[in-house]
Amino acid sequence: MNLSLVLTGNEPRQRYLFETLRQVADVRAVVPFDDIDLATKLAAAALSFARPRSEWWGNYQMHPLVQRRRQRVLVRELERAGVHGGARADALVMWGSWFQPFAQGDAKAIPYVNYIDQSRSLEPLPGEARARFTRRKKSHALQAETYAGALAVLCMSKWARQQTLEAHVLPEDKVVDIGWGPCGVDLSTEDLAAKPREPIVLHVSNDFHRKGVDRLFDTAVRVRKAVPRAQFVVIGKDSSGLVLRSESNVQVLGPIYDKAQLADYFRRASLFFLPHRFDRSPHVLVEAMSAALPIVTSDQGGPVELLSGNRTGILCPSGDIGAYTDAIVTLLTDEPTRIAMGRNAVALMRERYTWVAVARRLVQVIQDRLAAGAHSGTTAGQCADAAA
Repeated sequence: MNLSLVLTGNEPRQRYLFETLRQVADVRAVVPFDDIDLATKLAAAALSFARPRSEWWGNYQMHPLVQRRRQRVLVRELERAGVHGGARADALVMWGSWFQPFAQGDAKAIPYVNYIDQSRSLEPLPGEARARFTRRKKSHALQAETYAGALAVLCMSKWARQQTLEAHVLPEDKVVDIGWGPCGVDLSTEDLAAKPREPIVLHVSNDFHRKGVDRLFDTAVRVRKAVPRAQFVVIGKDSSGLVLRSESNVQVLGPIYDKAQLADYFRRASLFFLPHRFDRSPHVLVEAMSAALPIVTSDQGGPVELLSGNRTGILCPSGDIGAYTDAIVTLLTDEPTRIAMGRNAVALMRERYTWVAVARRLVQVIQDRLAAGAHSGTTAGQCADAAA
């Protein structure tokens, strides 16, 4: 079956997957859903106002005005693309789960899947601001409605799959882990495993508190005593307001927008360090793996599946500065182990964590679900029509 798809989303990361899907499926169109008129945006913003800003943003995204207008915009764009009521596509791929794409009972609806890094739970996850329960309950119910109509819920990580099953009542076989890929740097075509490296411990992020940059500074102080030549390099623009002190072996470079320059740091470094408090499916770890870098990271979220049992780096209890220090000293002073873990990392990345691998799994899940007639959000006739 030559699968025909329409793609939609509203964030920059999606382009990596969407571009790759063109290689493995017949992509009829990439359509927006967020082209909402200013009057609606202002009205929804005023009606959803709350503090802190993160709660306001979440309320705005889930406001009924925004939801209904997104449906109209999506339907309009599908019609313009000739796949809504015209030449049909087999399925709609949605990056995220911000809204139910079709009104209930829409005879022209096509099957859809959601590709997500986490779900809305009734209780905030670590790092999320505590929202008013009534607001959160409404947005949780809205997401449950979106998932109920979906052909499948496709998760970036095993952590996201488990978190989604805990947050919503869904059949287990409807929620599928298909992996995630790199978003800025991909050096997997280069042979870097045995390349001479500098004693650089690399970190790249834009949310210094959640990603644990303060922990990095504490670790750097201890590492300096054992490996005086080691340098910690932090790249990124902080969005958390974390106040950093000065340490002689830590360089905070700010953001690097030149991808060639950024990639060079991955080539030069000896290992990648992510002492995060909370993370879902960090693309930067896949980028580090593509450069044959072993990883030292916290035992939370998506990073666990990258390291656990794979000998691609060292997992540490979250916040354990002593464990971070021991792991980094080991990798900086034991070259054979560092090289072996780097080889394992790039091999695993090439096998599972490229966008090509993710796109192929996504297509396979859709094909299997359509063939089984398992789409709970449409009638059997609509599924048969979509699969024809």
